[in-house]
Amino acid sequence: MSIFHSTVSRREFMKGLGLAGTGLGAASLVTPVFHDTDEMMSSSSADWKRPWYVKELELEKPSVEVDWSMIYRPGGAIGPISGKPVGNWTGQGADCQSYFLGEEERVLRGSKGGPYSAEALKSGQNGMSHRCRALSAGNYQYPITYLGPTTGSTPTTLGIPRWNGTPEENARLMRTAMIHFGAAEIGYNELTANSKKLIRAYDKANNKPYLYEDVPVGYEATDKMVLPANVQLYDFAWTYPMNKEGFRSSPHSDLQGAANSMRYSEISIIQPRVQQFTKCLGFTTYGYVSSGTSGPTASEGPATLAGLGEGGRNNGVFITPSYGPVAGIFTMLTDLPLAPTPPIDSGSWRFCQTCTLCADTCPCECISKDHEPTWEIPPIYGKPDTTHIPGKKQFWTNGVECWTAKQQWGGCGKCMGVCTFNTDQGPIHSYVRTIVANTGVFNGFLWQMGKTFGYDEAEDKEAWFDKSQPSHSFNSALVTKGIAY
Repeated sequence: MSIFHSTVSRREFMKGLGLAGTGLGAASLVTPVFHDTDEMMSSSSADWKRPWYVKELELEKPSVEVDWSMIYRPGGAIGPISGKPVGNWTGQGADCQSYFLGEEERVLRGSKGGPYSAEALKSGQNGMSHRCRALSAGNYQYPITYLGPTTGSTPTTLGIPRWNGTPEENARLMRTAMIHFGAAEIGYNELTANSKKLIRAYDKANNKPYLYEDVPVGYEATDKMVLPANVQLYDFAWTYPMNKEGFRSSPHSDLQGAANSMRYSEISIIQPRVQQFTKCLGFTTYGYVSSGTSGPTASEGPATLAGLGEGGRNNGVFITPSYGPVAGIFTMLTDLPLAPTPPIDSGSWRFCQTCTLCADTCPCECISKDHEPTWEIPPIYGKPDTTHIPGKKQFWTNGVECWTAKQQWGGCGKCMGVCTFNTDQGPIHSYVRTIVANTGVFNGFLWQMGKTFGYDEAEDKEAWFDKSQPSHSFNSALVTKGIAY
């Protein structure tokens, strides 16, 4: 049951940890009284959160004066080129330009852009360099495919050399581009003999085998998915955070379904963008063949190795320091050299070994309640559990029970919704994350506090519609550094 109006001052909270007045800035923790996150974030209506100085005016009377008697519907002028009514009678339209400039001058001005851009690209002009062109090329909508768009610019068509950045430069470039295209956080792995074991034997969507061949670029055939055997490949993992409040409405919730499925529609946009981006640089990126499945690698392993987060008690859940468990994870392969990012310890995996909140609230009881992870995979339904691959010391979830249960009752993501790390980045949660990352002494107390603050299934699920929430339902500024967004 959610406890909406529970209150705890910061000092009381730190006293509960036994840390008040012990060098953690105790004087700053005395006031004000901290209320639970639902109370802080919800509002009576989903109105815009605007600065105090913004005033509302009368309907149809904006700050720029308007005389409605003078206004007419746009478009319909007869174009001198087409001789017909045109819709685009603006400075952007060819007919409009021709009318005001004359056709000869319009054509002359239009002919200058291509040569100018080509020369600027070849000379590396600031703002029109190779990487700038690649970023711009990736901005459009393309179908989602294994190898990405078949059209578009390459170094050859542009008449310039292939991009030649260092792995460190490429990693920074890829991170910047991916965030621009819609991702939140990005990490990298260089494929080795070990990490190649994370590449699927068969594709999850089309059941074609992944094979290595001595080719410079991989390809998809009617009966196989091919990767180049003698080209160094890199796995890059990235997150697309989902709506925390939507997951708190689990189970039996289309709101949770909407929160979960948003990532799949977004990958159908983001993946072709980055594939076109790397293509323009002169490299290949191998991705998903459809938006709702998985690519050449299962995402959690590469994301863990790349330092995006850690595994959880439910071994199908991945917990990131910035966004908690409610984040979609995707991975793709590329031949663009990328400096690897190491795995991390944020304290969340250690915390999961104490906390059993997800297991206690799981509607189908498919999550282990043990406190010691194990190498041994327990059987399910009297049979060896071959849904999991051995080699990891973790807790083991009955995935068959999980998936078939949620199929029966309108979906479920309760383990992620109630997770102690499914919180915002308010000050109190930052304190908790700092403590968890440095010691496990208080883990038992902290996960019990999550119950006190009401991080459980929402009592009124459709109150979601009245909450003020960020665009795309996550705070993209969390990953910015040094900029006051």
